[in-house]
Amino acid sequence: MWEVVLEALVDSAKALPFLLAIYLVIEFLEHNHKAKQRTLKLLNGKFAPAVASVVGIVPQCGFSVMATDLYCQNYLKVGTLLAFFVATSDEALPILLTNSQTVGIVWVVVAIKVAYAMLIGFVVNAFDKTVLQVDYQIKQDEGCCGHEMHDKKTFWQFVKHPLLHSAKIFVYIFVVNTVFGLLMLYFEQPIANFTAQIGVFQSLFTALVGLVPNCSSSVVLTGMYTENIIDLSALVAGLVSNSGIALAVLFKQKSKWKRNLLILAVLYLAGAILGTTLALFGL
Repeated sequence: MWEVVLEALVDSAKALPFLLAIYLVIEFLEHNHKAKQRTLKLLNGKFAPAVASVVGIVPQCGFSVMATDLYCQNYLKVGTLLAFFVATSDEALPILLTNSQTVGIVWVVVAIKVAYAMLIGFVVNAFDKTVLQVDYQIKQDEGCCGHEMHDKKTFWQFVKHPLLHSAKIFVYIFVVNTVFGLLMLYFEQPIANFTAQIGVFQSLFTALVGLVPNCSSSVVLTGMYTENIIDLSALVAGLVSNSGIALAVLFKQKSKWKRNLLILAVLYLAGAILGTTLALFGL
C-alpha cells in the first residue's frame, strides 16, 4: 500500500515543474500586454490543434495537466484540449521503447495518435464558438483566478501566486493519484482476465480503462499488450482515451460539469471507435 502512496507522490511531483512553469508564464502575461496578446493568439490560432498534438505526444502527462488548466481559464478551445488529451500517452511510450519486442510499433502508435488528435481537434474547434481570453481584456486589478493584481516589485511578489496555485493543484493530483493507484493495485488482475475473454470488444473496455485519471492506467494497458492479453488496436483505444491525471484536474472545475462530461464522452468514443475500426482491419 505504501509503495502505491510513494509512487503517487513521485508521479504527482513530476507534474510540479510544468504547473509552476505555466503559472509563472500566466503571471508574466498578465503584466505584459503585448506578450500576452501574441501568446493567446497562438493558442487561439488556426493551427492550435496541430501544436497541441505534437506537444501532447511527449511522454509526460504534465503537458495535458497544463493544457487543462489553460482550458479552465478560457485560454484554449475544446478541440485544442482534446488534441492534447488524445495525443497524450503518459508512461506508455517509454515502456514500449524499452521492450525489444514492442520498440518497432512505437512509431505506429505515435503516428496514429498525432494524426487522430489533429483530426479531432480541428473538427471540434470548427464547431466551437467560445470566445477566448484573447478576445477581451482581463480586469487590471484581477488575475487569472481572481487573485489581487499589483506591481511585482520583488521576486517573492512575482512567484507567490504561481507557487500557491501549483501547490493546491499538486495536493489535488496527489490525492486522486493515490486513490486510483490503490484501485488499480487491487483490480489489475481481474481487469486483465476480463479483457482477455472479450475478443473483438476489447477496445470498448480498454478505452474505459484509459479514462482512469492515473498514470497506472497507461502502464496496465501497455503491460497487457506486451503480455499478449490485448491486441494493438485495443492498446491504441486505451491510449487515445488516456490523458493521465488531466481529467481529474478538469472535473475540479465543477461549474462546467455538463461540458466536462461531454468531453469525457467524446474522449471515450474517440478511443472506442478508433480501436474497433483498427480491429476490423486486423491491426
